[in-house]
Amino acid sequence: MPPKAVTKSAPLPPKEAALFKTLLSQYEARQLKKAIKTADQILKKVGNHGETISMKGLVLTYQGKREEGMELVKKGVLLDLQSHICWHVHGLVHKQDKNYEEALKCYAQALKYDPGNMNILRDTATLQSQLRRFDHLEQTRLTILKLRPSLKQNWVALSVAYGLNNDWVAAQKLLEEFLSMVKEVPPFDPEFSELLLFYLTVLERNGNYEKALKQLEEYTEANKVVDRMHAATFQPRLLQKLGRTEEANEKYKTLIARNPDCYDFYRAYFGHNGLSLDDSSPESINTLTSELELFANQFPHALVPRRLPLTITSGELFQTLVKQYILRGLKKNIPSLFADLKPLYGDDTKRSVIQSIVEQYRDELEAESGTKDEDDSPTTYVWTLYFLGLHYSAQGEYQRAHDILNKAIEHTPTLPELYTAKARNLKRAGDHVGAAAALDVAAELDGQDRFLNTKCATYHLRMGDVEGAQKFLGMFTKKDALSPAKDLEDMQSFKFLLEDGEARMRENMLPMALKRFRTIDKIFLDFNDEQFDFHGFCIRRFTLNIYFDVVKWANDLRWHSIYIRAILNATKIYLRLFDTPGLAAEQTAPVPEPEGEKKSKKQMKRDKVKAAEEARKAAEKEKDEDAVVVKDDDPDGHKAISVEDPLEQAAKLLQTFTSEDHQVFDIWIATYDVAIRRKKYLQSLRALAKAKHLRPSSPEVHLRLIDFQLQVSSLDKESESMESILVKEGLSRLAPGEQSLVVQNSQYLQNNSTNAPAIVSVARASHKIGVSISEVEDVAFSLLRDDVDLKYQVGVDALQLLEEINSTRVTEFRDGCQKRLPLSTAFLSKDELAKLKQKAAPQDPDASEETAANGDLVIEPTDTTPNP
Repeated sequence: MPPKAVTKSAPLPPKEAALFKTLLSQYEARQLKKAIKTADQILKKVGNHGETISMKGLVLTYQGKREEGMELVKKGVLLDLQSHICWHVHGLVHKQDKNYEEALKCYAQALKYDPGNMNILRDTATLQSQLRRFDHLEQTRLTILKLRPSLKQNWVALSVAYGLNNDWVAAQKLLEEFLSMVKEVPPFDPEFSELLLFYLTVLERNGNYEKALKQLEEYTEANKVVDRMHAATFQPRLLQKLGRTEEANEKYKTLIARNPDCYDFYRAYFGHNGLSLDDSSPESINTLTSELELFANQFPHALVPRRLPLTITSGELFQTLVKQYILRGLKKNIPSLFADLKPLYGDDTKRSVIQSIVEQYRDELEAESGTKDEDDSPTTYVWTLYFLGLHYSAQGEYQRAHDILNKAIEHTPTLPELYTAKARNLKRAGDHVGAAAALDVAAELDGQDRFLNTKCATYHLRMGDVEGAQKFLGMFTKKDALSPAKDLEDMQSFKFLLEDGEARMRENMLPMALKRFRTIDKIFLDFNDEQFDFHGFCIRRFTLNIYFDVVKWANDLRWHSIYIRAILNATKIYLRLFDTPGLAAEQTAPVPEPEGEKKSKKQMKRDKVKAAEEARKAAEKEKDEDAVVVKDDDPDGHKAISVEDPLEQAAKLLQTFTSEDHQVFDIWIATYDVAIRRKKYLQSLRALAKAKHLRPSSPEVHLRLIDFQLQVSSLDKESESMESILVKEGLSRLAPGEQSLVVQNSQYLQNNSTNAPAIVSVARASHKIGVSISEVEDVAFSLLRDDVDLKYQVGVDALQLLEEINSTRVTEFRDGCQKRLPLSTAFLSKDELAKLKQKAAPQDPDASEETAANGDLVIEPTDTTPNP
């Protein structure tokens, strides 16, 4: 039974009051055991002292006893409702739990009874910054300044609060008042320099360009600005806004001379002169080209003034300039030349010009073997083939790229870049086994290269070889870690977590896949929480401009592509759990070991080494009794997947996005998939309308539009509920109500008869509508027509559909896809794919005794490609 609430407890006797002060000191020094003893000593005399009970509960939470500690904190608040200490402690416990809203409420209660408490005010200001309550932050910072006007941090903190609330005029007045009181500051003081730069930024935001420029020049001459690069970029921008064109041009040219390969300096310079690299008018192009030609002559080793004209020019001028640029790059053996020119491939004409130039140069090199130009080194030919291989691969001509890269490897078999290019081409073609084998060769050429080993691990994951990938990653992780995967998780390696999760998802290992995606979600949540400390740190260190960047970065954190990808994958797993009852139990069931199976010598040796290593680590942990070991309570992901409400879990993941009017198409599609299963028809309609607005002809939208009409057809047509009325009105704007679903599906197929994803979408929609299996098969087999640009991912999707409907033509479709895509291994049977992976596996030195009888097998990456 909870204690009866008491408005105000009696004060402690003198001895216990002194002990309470000692308790506070021990807590601040994190002497937790001593603090518990002191609290117990007080409670022996005064057992119902709310503040002592609250402090004891707070200490217990730091010792890991959160439930017991929270109960004591609540009890303490009830015993002394007017104690600011009790309410402050209650807020601190909520802050530990990342429950910032409740913590802020507790701080507000604490300030009612002690409005001048600086610790509570500072904690309140930090929470208001974290929760973006900038209007209330102004008042809190103003109160702190009134109480402690002698601290310069309080002046700066209030000006920052004004800035966060977009009240730049008030921020300027406050900073000017503060700077007028500042005494002489030594030159090159970094903190004062950051404050002055923030003041100049405030002046610029308020439109006081003349004053900002004058102050900047004074501060620079007096050596008060340490960040000279910031000042150098600030000055021409102010000159530009003041209309002092000539001076601004000179400053921009100085910046370009300082770094002639910085794109931003060129864009700023041209933008100041009213020129844009996106302007296609002949006058603008001529002016830009002539200016860039002057820069290219002035800086002969710079690439940017030679690269920018390729973006804006066309026709014969483009052909002349791009030929010079390409030949220069090939003769200098620049590996990134193709990546540099790839943005131009959006223009088909430019793409064909580049192809003809490189092919012509390749032919000249092959024809003039003994009379080449003196600038053509022996490696120029192989880098030309490398460029063409990447070019054809980007074009979707995988077989042609494969042949050219094999030719380059025959010419120079010791160049790792050739194998990485070959692997990338095979990956795009659908041969993940061959891609991993090619990167194995590249890693052998340079075993200490982290990039190659990381790439190799990534491709092994895409092949489904999770254990093999961890061997490569283990070369660069901590040797005393439980596993390379655990160390990479602790280091918050998004690359590994995402690729490993997707690999396990493809292999139907859903528990660990879901755990990986939820780990990414947790890491991003930690990122958001970690900004908490920066609210006070940046003000103390006067890194004010950076602080505004941190706030903006944190606001956009959840829109990072990695986070969105992880959330979408986790949502797909939850949907599978809902659609397939019993799947979670099937995934978490123990796998019995086959009876009578004998372990190989290699496996026995590995088990022995692993057991010894685990025993050593356990012994080391026992030595340090005070060490806090964070245990993984779900090492296999079974808890993550064993949820009773997968749909609600998916909805929680998407809640961050659905509350905003964003432009991420895949998120709206996932929102629809979850909402329609939850029978949230209005939310489904909104998501579908947003997705259709973004991509009106998308196959994903078409399939879900058919599905939505099927779902709402079960609603009571005579119903006059608000939901039914809104659903009918919204649906009438999305789909032609007078046409049947079959007609809608047929018309969409006619309009997108050569679009492979659209054909699969129509086939799935046909199955949903209820047409015969033969009709669905006919639609799916239209993918094999020559006029359809078939990618292996789409073929796999169609193959899965045929397997779902128990089609008798699965093998026929598999063979047809293999014929259309000869490089792909995605359409091999499981047994064929397993044999191919075994053949491509790198030789294990530990298994030399077992393989001696079979001889040494050397597997080249080209051997993994299936025969057409």
